[in-house]
Amino acid sequence: MSRTLARALHAAARVATAAMRPARRAATLALLHEATLQEVRVPTSAGIIRVMCPSSRALHDPHGFGRDEPETVAWIEGLPADAVLWDIGANIGLYALFAAKRGLRVLAFEPSAASFAALVASAEANGLDRRIDAYCLALAEAPGLARLEMASSAAGHSMHSIAGGPARFSQAVPAISIDRLITDFGALPPSHIKLDVDGIEAAILRGGRGALAGVQEVLVEVEGQAAEAEIPAILCEAGLQQIDPGPRPNGPSLRPPGHGLRPIGPTSRNRLYGRSDRI
Repeated sequence: MSRTLARALHAAARVATAAMRPARRAATLALLHEATLQEVRVPTSAGIIRVMCPSSRALHDPHGFGRDEPETVAWIEGLPADAVLWDIGANIGLYALFAAKRGLRVLAFEPSAASFAALVASAEANGLDRRIDAYCLALAEAPGLARLEMASSAAGHSMHSIAGGPARFSQAVPAISIDRLITDFGALPPSHIKLDVDGIEAAILRGGRGALAGVQEVLVEVEGQAAEAEIPAILCEAGLQQIDPGPRPNGPSLRPPGHGLRPIGPTSRNRLYGRSDRI
């Protein structure tokens, strides 16, 4: 019903502007598009966040805030005030915006051009452009030029791949490792990392072995047998162990040795790792 009505309204607008000169008609339709751009006002513990949604898919995350990934929301709410959060795979920036709204310093990385544009527009709308440094690039194991394979280039879509085969649309992107971004360009090192990039999480972590020595916690999506083996090993090497996300009246608690990997919330993929010397 929504798609049919949208098409009817679009057709009506084109009919209503048919008598205009081509340039005036194009400008009028462009202004109509800007006027109907969806802005979702998301209530959070830090106040209202305005999320700009230029596509129907971009509405998914703001409408599901607190319900789709409650563990991510709770984790961000518990970060210390002096935390520097790297949101790797930020998409339209909902969690980066939330963290910045709470007063944290955020570096957000999103290689999809359309999702990145939505992220920047939302940062501007919320007056958070000085608290969020947003970069339209891919993080990887080593610097280079890569291609982001996407089923759709529209803002808000996920399941893109740097390592996968050809998809419907392929976008060229610059790629750099975490360590090189810090050492070569002076990026502010992270104290906390949120990592969700649909497939190359382990490669990104391998490219950040130097930075991981100073990281206190990593919230990472772990999916697939290879990731189940690689990601914990890399983080363990950096002194990070999986944390039990249950009630922590005296701070975070570690799961017992050999307890194995379990989801930290209703999504069966997010895992939280932290330092035993801070527990």
